[in-house]
Amino acid sequence: MNVIEPQIQHAEPFMSPSHSIRLALYALLAMSLCACTMGARVGTSRRPELPGSAVHFTRPPVVDGSRRACLAPPYTPAADATALSNGTPVHRDQEGRRWTVSLAGDATPTSEQMMALLERLRARGGILQWVSYGLYCGTDSNTACLSYSGDLCTTNVDEVALLILAAIADDPVLPNLQLELALSLSGALGPRCEASDPRCVPTPYQGGTYDPEGDREAGPLATHSAGACRQDGDCVQAGCGNHCLSWEYGGAHAAATCEGYSFTEPIFCGCVERACAWFSQ
Repeated sequence: MNVIEPQIQHAEPFMSPSHSIRLALYALLAMSLCACTMGARVGTSRRPELPGSAVHFTRPPVVDGSRRACLAPPYTPAADATALSNGTPVHRDQEGRRWTVSLAGDATPTSEQMMALLERLRARGGILQWVSYGLYCGTDSNTACLSYSGDLCTTNVDEVALLILAAIADDPVLPNLQLELALSLSGALGPRCEASDPRCVPTPYQGGTYDPEGDREAGPLATHSAGACRQDGDCVQAGCGNHCLSWEYGGAHAAATCEGYSFTEPIFCGCVERACAWFSQ
């Protein structure tokens, strides 16, 4: 048996409310890159223990093999909605995956004002601790923007938007500023591909060529694998890329750290004995 030896390439702590400057930088990067949430891994054994990888995923509802229904009420406003339930105007784009509210204020906020507001909002706890700040996340690239990203089928756009807007209105320091609030929904609507497609093969962790005739040996990153599957298309790389999960887990946010690793052999994310798992050949 060949032994896979994961080696840390880099380690960067995952975002936390106590590091406001670092959070601002991550928020700006997140506007141009995919959302990142995942776990850590260290060790040299076949089944390494991965500290900080406590994974508590939910399985959102699936109707007829799809979660497209989660882009409609009660999870989001109706497709033709132009306002939230309290009458606040809202803009829908990206097939209902993003909803934006514009606050028409008298002054354009500075970055210092936005960071101070962000810190005060996060100090309230709850979902407010996951609000981010950056430019280009709303409908107007010249307007400062607060953003929140949630999983399909577990995030109620109207409820989250109204909660954040109420916190902004209740802020004791905030002047009448012009800004936007953007709420984004992440997660697959269905399998990434079907077994009938010859291109529907396992995805490599970091390079490597998959051998369709080769055996699959599960084991690497065992604590970062979860979910039932029928074929490889049911399994997706989630978070920053360290998790191999069934698409039914949605965005699969994990409270952990983002770290990259190299292995002495290529590993792949696919369906192994009807379970999504990282495997070698």
